[in-house]
Amino acid sequence: MKLIVTNHSRDIFNSRYVYPVVSRRAGGLSLGINLNTNNACNWQCIYCEVPDLKRGKPEPINLDQLKSELKQWLKKIIEGDFIDKHTDANTVFKDIALSGNGEPTACKEFSNVITIIKEEFDFYKLASDIKIRLITNGSYLYKKEIAAAWRGLSLEKEIWFKIDSTQSDKIKIINQVNLTTKQIKKNLESALAVSPTIIQTCLTKINNQLPSANEIQDYVNFLKPYENQINSIHLYSLARPTEQKTAFTLERLTNQEMTQIADKMDTLSIPIFTFS
Repeated sequence: MKLIVTNHSRDIFNSRYVYPVVSRRAGGLSLGINLNTNNACNWQCIYCEVPDLKRGKPEPINLDQLKSELKQWLKKIIEGDFIDKHTDANTVFKDIALSGNGEPTACKEFSNVITIIKEEFDFYKLASDIKIRLITNGSYLYKKEIAAAWRGLSLEKEIWFKIDSTQSDKIKIINQVNLTTKQIKKNLESALAVSPTIIQTCLTKINNQLPSANEIQDYVNFLKPYENQINSIHLYSLARPTEQKTAFTLERLTNQEMTQIADKMDTLSIPIFTFS
């Protein structure tokens, strides 16, 4: 089984919590940690690849099993030949990512999971080699216990913070939540207060329509006050088909369309990377 960017299945290797993928944006092998094994999330983005996604919070985490799986996977990757056998040549182990089938910061055991990851980083002396990344919609970063757990993590870390649009009507369509710019601002500032932060934005054609010039300008205007605090922006399009039932048709953007949108954001002094 070769891992490829178009298949991010959590079930290929029959682990419950920990799964390897090859990530476009990470630039290599990413070891994911899925804290939403019941496929529950507080958002329901129309492009989401998670099958049978439902609204809700994660079920309780079996911390002993998660720790055991993480140990086993790190041993396979670092001491074994997993990368050579299951990825293309020259693939590099890049990160451990808290991601999975829903919003990871909704997990009640979040701080315990962080402690487990830190212990394994220390055991394998990974601190100078790979990063730990939190891929989040930011909904729970305002909570003191979540912020404290991430702030106190003395490793190379990043938050990948989801903003697909800053217009409430488009957010309702894309992310299927009622979210105001005031709420996004609060959540983003919570992220920036505890970690280096990258903005992640999924761009698609919806019913054959690209994001409008007005929508792009609103996005730029929203991020402008934070341009000296945000590390970079990741603009990406569909790599895998949506698993959500939606009345909208979704299409992947071409390299040219991605570049054209990025060019419209050039008034921001933030590095912008495109992944189509």
